Amino acid sequence: MRKMMTKEVTKTTVQVAKMNFVEGLPVAETLPEVELLGNVSMESAQKQLAKKYDHPVTVFGVQADTTVYELSVEDFLKHASVKEDAPEELPEQA
Repeated sequence: MRKMMTKEVTKTTVQVAKMNFVEGLPVAETLPEVELLGNVSMESAQKQLAKKYDHPVTVFGVQADTTVYELSVEDFLKHASVKEDAPEELPEQA
């Protein structure tokens, strides 16, 4: 029997729009959805996407979805790299 590793990954799909003015009135132009890693709030998505786009955008929806991924340990070892920095040792308690 092959040993398997599992990992939960949460991605947030963000609905975003660019605000345009037509005849002096604001009109939202829907942009393609953006996928961000993690469980991202609307406020955090707004900050992240404000940096990504070269024009003002408005986030009008976020939807987080968690998926469980599975990979055999053998395949993991084929693709993974060894972490070079060793974890710090905890100080001994008296």
